[in-house]
Amino acid sequence: VLESSLLTLNGLDYKGIVEVKKADGSIKKVLKFTASSIDIRDLHQLTVGPAGTTGHVKSRPGSTSTIRNGTVTMYTEELKGNLFGLIPITFSPQTPPPLNVPFAFFTKVRVVQAAQFGGTLKVPGLE
Repeated sequence: VLESSLLTLNGLDYKGIVEVKKADGSIKKVLKFTASSIDIRDLHQLTVGPAGTTGHVKSRPGSTSTIRNGTVTMYTEELKGNLFGLIPITFSPQTPPPLNVPFAFFTKVRVVQAAQFGGTLKVPGLE
């Protein structure tokens, strides 16, 4: 799970609903997006580990983490936040984006990712 006060997606391309295979072999429907660059303000990443433990990765407060150097492919279970800072929205396979736009930003965002590939992530003040 990724949480951010401001997530900016440049060169965005919504590829549709796809199926991915989980570690247990079952299939899950997700949204597929690509982007040429991503900015993540106040990055907070949560991962669930063994025995229900939660790992946290954070950037320095007020900083912007970046993903550059190649196309980023995201397989997204849910993207929830304020689209363009104004419109509360939740995108998921049950409620996919109605339009394909080349740029978007979300405030107060929470993203549940099934997988993400590509690009180089830089996190200022990694904790």
